[in-house]
Amino acid sequence: MIKKFLLASGIGLVLLPLDAFAETDAQVYGRAHLGLRYVDIDNQESETEVDSYASRFGIKAKHGISDDLSVLTKLEWEVNISEQDGANGSDDNIKSRDQYLGIKSKTFGQILIGRKDTALKKSQNKLDMMNDFVGDIKHLATGENRLGDMVNYQSPKFGQLQFELTYIAEENSKQSDGAGVSAAIGYGDKALKKTPFYVAYAHDEDVAGYNIDRVSAQGKLGDFTINGMYQNSEKVSSGDDGDTFVVSASYKIENYKILVQYQDDETGFGKLKDSGSASSVGVERKLGKQAKAYIWYTQRDLDNSDDEGHLAVTLRYDF
Repeated sequence: MIKKFLLASGIGLVLLPLDAFAETDAQVYGRAHLGLRYVDIDNQESETEVDSYASRFGIKAKHGISDDLSVLTKLEWEVNISEQDGANGSDDNIKSRDQYLGIKSKTFGQILIGRKDTALKKSQNKLDMMNDFVGDIKHLATGENRLGDMVNYQSPKFGQLQFELTYIAEENSKQSDGAGVSAAIGYGDKALKKTPFYVAYAHDEDVAGYNIDRVSAQGKLGDFTINGMYQNSEKVSSGDDGDTFVVSASYKIENYKILVQYQDDETGFGKLKDSGSASSVGVERKLGKQAKAYIWYTQRDLDNSDDEGHLAVTLRYDF
């Protein structure tokens, strides 16, 4: 009921007269991303599925209150536009993504309150070539958290150096032993334009039940980009720990981009709750400023489950 009310409220904002936003820089945006996937799992019959890949709808706004200070907010929901549960879908088709309110200063940085990706999750930047797909690193690696009950601070840039801190209050349902802290420090340009590299170190202390150290790096040479990530994860409740590695690369050829990624995990702490490896290859085809098409294949070799092969063709439209 609450989800429906929030969505209706967001649609109501869209329908307001333009002069209602006269003093605010407001934007309605979204993404529709759908695909057809062929799934082949050992010892099971193969099947095809229609999937929605983190399709979303949101509103973000920024209002200047002085030359150096602005108030900003973002309300975003994931919309699963492919699943059908019953005659008219399900409440599960709408899920909360980033939703926060905060202030931003060119001098002192940015502070946000609400729900958002942790500093550790953001530190890997865009090295995940299979983001939102079956090969997404979150399926094997833990730490890819978007958490509520949080306060997030991001510093201004000191040359190419910037740090970020996320505090997760103990009332968050994923916090079992008090509050958690996620911190990250990065050097370089995340867009790989002002500098051809970006490196970061991040640490989670008792965040969603884990302590994590993560190092990630990206480098660009012409149209070629190569990325790497290493992390050690410890489960707070048991003391069990292990390592995760990710290597990925992309190569741009006119309107095409070739994507490759390999991940190896020994922890079993990720979304799959199983250890193993995932190898992915794909091609991204740019169809204009707002649309892209993909074809990709991911092979999962899991330690405690049947091996899986996934082949998909997808279409994405951003607005």
